Amino acid sequence: MELLPPAETPAPKERKGWVPLISNQIIISEGEAYFVDRSQPTPFEKYLESIDVDLRKFNTLPEHRESYSFEAVTKMGETLRWKGEITLNPLHSKGYFELMGGKARTPWRYLQDQVAFEITSGRIDASMDYMLDSREAPLQVTLNNATATLSQLGLKADKGDREIFTVPKLKISGGQLRWPEKIIGIEQIYMAGTNLRAWLNEQGVLNWQQLLNKKTTEEKASTVNSPAGNWQGAIKNIIIENVSANFQDRTIEPPVTVDISDLALQLTDISSVPGLASDFNLKFTINEQGLFSAYGNLTALSPTIDANIHLTSLSLLPFQPYVSRFLKMEMNSGHLEAKGNIEYAQNNGTPDFKFNGHLALQQFSAEDSLIDERFVAWDALKANQMLIELFPPRIQIADIEIDAPYGKVVINENQKINVKEMLKPLKEKNDTQPPSNSASLPIVIDSIRIKEASVNFADRSLPSEFSTSIHSLQGDIQNLSSATQEGANVSLEGNMEPYGMARMIGKVNFFALSRATEFNAFFRNIALTALTPYAVKFMGYTIEGGKLSLNFDYQIKEGQLKGENEILLENLDLGRKVESPEAIEAPIKLAIALLENPQGIIDVHLPIDGNLNNPQFSYGHLVSKVLVGFIGEVISSPFRFLAGLVGAEELDLEFVEFKPGSSKLLPPAQEKLLQLAEALKKRPELRLQIQGRYDPITDANFLKKEKFEEILSTQLKQEKSTFGEKEVTLIRQKVLEQLYLEQFSIEALNKKRARYGLQPIEAGTPRTRAGPSAEAISPYLAVEAPPYRKALQEQLIEAQTVSEKQFQQLGQARAVAIKKNLVKQGGIKEGRTETLQVEAVQTPGQEFIHCQLDLS
Repeated sequence: MELLPPAETPAPKERKGWVPLISNQIIISEGEAYFVDRSQPTPFEKYLESIDVDLRKFNTLPEHRESYSFEAVTKMGETLRWKGEITLNPLHSKGYFELMGGKARTPWRYLQDQVAFEITSGRIDASMDYMLDSREAPLQVTLNNATATLSQLGLKADKGDREIFTVPKLKISGGQLRWPEKIIGIEQIYMAGTNLRAWLNEQGVLNWQQLLNKKTTEEKASTVNSPAGNWQGAIKNIIIENVSANFQDRTIEPPVTVDISDLALQLTDISSVPGLASDFNLKFTINEQGLFSAYGNLTALSPTIDANIHLTSLSLLPFQPYVSRFLKMEMNSGHLEAKGNIEYAQNNGTPDFKFNGHLALQQFSAEDSLIDERFVAWDALKANQMLIELFPPRIQIADIEIDAPYGKVVINENQKINVKEMLKPLKEKNDTQPPSNSASLPIVIDSIRIKEASVNFADRSLPSEFSTSIHSLQGDIQNLSSATQEGANVSLEGNMEPYGMARMIGKVNFFALSRATEFNAFFRNIALTALTPYAVKFMGYTIEGGKLSLNFDYQIKEGQLKGENEILLENLDLGRKVESPEAIEAPIKLAIALLENPQGIIDVHLPIDGNLNNPQFSYGHLVSKVLVGFIGEVISSPFRFLAGLVGAEELDLEFVEFKPGSSKLLPPAQEKLLQLAEALKKRPELRLQIQGRYDPITDANFLKKEKFEEILSTQLKQEKSTFGEKEVTLIRQKVLEQLYLEQFSIEALNKKRARYGLQPIEAGTPRTRAGPSAEAISPYLAVEAPPYRKALQEQLIEAQTVSEKQFQQLGQARAVAIKKNLVKQGGIKEGRTETLQVEAVQTPGQEFIHCQLDLS
């Protein structure tokens, strides 16, 4: 170009026509040509040698044709041959072109600064028939019988030490091209033995994306969306055999590796004609076990796929790192199977994907990696008639079958449940990110059938481990849907070790449990001995025998939980006492005796309610609080509980009332004891303790009065026998004064008389054996005598004494009266009652003395 004259040099006058050139023979022998491109950062050089040219009868006369040949060999042994005929005026040529032993590194050397890979080896052999014809505009170009073979190609990344792509053989045969019709056709493309290595690096970038440098990538991005030309192409057959590939995901540790081997692909009648589908058949092996096959049809432009696929025995174990990212769970076995139809198309620029078929996860087993124990497993999980669509997304499944599923729930020593501990915390979302408006994935499952399921539960937070299991669990879940507010119908039933059973029925919204859920769970005939670890921890006793049944009825509406818990214990037999720091401080055996009926059954109903939306909500704590509160109420008010058993809530059966100084049962007390006896018959394990009581003040006043009345009565009888009954008032005052003189003195008597306006008695007044004579006293009687006599009597009563023995006898008599009534009238066995030591109590201002009853 630099040899051309400058642009400002006047152009020569246009010549009319060609200058004829006629040569009998032009021979070039052992020619050399040297090409260098220094515009690249790394200059490119190509040296051709041994160029032989033989042009016979060459001329530029119109329509003149002759056969010519050309051959050149590079220093690397590449051979270029051409043989054909050519006419220059007008241009017309046809012939045969051949490249032998071409080096694949040659084009790479020219582009090496624009790419991040190196072609390490490879040979290119190509040949074709061609024709160029400019006799009629536009230029006509035709290629026929084009073949190209790429052998032993090797490619590696710049910074790599191993080849990431090798092609032992790639052959294109039967190639054709038509210009300006823009038609390309290929009879067959054959490739065999290819090996590919690919990986995602730690940043999630595919290594093949980095094989082009930034400049080339940008240029490609700027042209990738340019309008496509009007070229039309067709390939009769594509045959790919014995291809292998290795893929690694290094975004996680350890990396996930997927090996593809024995890949075979056949494509027929591939065409760029819109809507014209090509048939294909694909097979390969995944990780030496899984077999994948697909057949169907596809279109190249505006790509669409309609294919039947079949995947068998794909082991899940190589994908363990993906599980470890979210769960502390280690898979031990499991393989995936799939069969069905997939469809893919572009719909208004949006990819449309659909899968319709069956999926199965067979022989799956995994363990809790925290405790190295089996966590979840099943023989087979099959999803039948599954429809998966991605745009818009939805999943619809007609039927899911789960054979022999197993799960284990463990409360560990730290009191945390294994299911929660296995979940790895997800990375916290950036608060600055806008909230997602994407709708949840619609999922509809018509039926889930469960066969021979088993669940094992263990609690290791106890002093000794508790373990139980549900086995032979069967049932179904109907109409499971995330698109409706109605819950799925659940019906499950199984057995519990050794002779128990479990059942659950109801409607459960698995996608929003707190919105609308109602169900009944029932457990029957559970051996209580298995619950000994709980009994030891919370009650301080072992369990020697008995059965447990549970019935739970729950309703959840808009986060509000309302439930009824029925706990039924049969023949509960507590064993030895065991010290436990967490045992509740309460008379457990008394609580059991209060709750247990004559048939040995304890039937407890506990209603609960709570708000699931409360962050502090805990079902376990809620139930525990209600249960402990119920037991505490029973123990703190046992007689109120007994009264409720016989419909006598208005009666306080905890005490029996007696009049002061009396041990005789009053009618209300007799009624109360009959009610108590009836309640005790309903609780045969209870014993009644009776404590006789007395009030040293109230009872003493009545005992003193009783004692005085007895003395007064005796004296009155004696006086009446002497004086007769006509002088009763006189005699009574006489006796009172005689008793007063005996207790006190004449001075005290006269002082008392003076207080009430009576004349004093003289010291020399005639007296009888017991005191002043009637004749001597009668002159001193006055109107004020009644208050006077009352004051004498009160002081004389107060002067009486009551011994401790009398108090004890009164209290004991009261206890005996209660016991006799319960035994004779109430029908209670005498051995169920016990009288305790008499106790003194003070009841100021009360009308009755209460004798306390207690239970054990």
